[in-house]
Amino acid sequence: MAGLIDQAVAHFSSKAIRELDVPEWGVKLFAKNMSLDDKAKWFARADGDTSDYLIYALIYGTTDDKGEPVFTIGDKHKLRNNADPDVVGRIANWVISAETDSEEIKGN
Repeated sequence: MAGLIDQAVAHFSSKAIRELDVPEWGVKLFAKNMSLDDKAKWFARADGDTSDYLIYALIYGTTDDKGEPVFTIGDKHKLRNNADPDVVGRIANWVISAETDSEEIKGN
């Protein structure tokens, strides 16, 4: 089983960039598959605040179709206080999840 780690790494590396249609905002967002290290960094930065964890997932986990970030850390306050929390939560959970089918997520 020494080669199992190589299979696990190859599997993760081969996963496609995911996309999610966000009709409320009139945009399609993209995300790479997040590693446990990515998620741990966001969680540590959130210091136990679940809302911040979701906001960091949104800020650091979403891009446009060219792979450029669509949010900055300067957007944190507005995302927390002035954006629809259901939409923010849906997108953040999609970034964090391993789901690849945006149709499954859109139904949530």
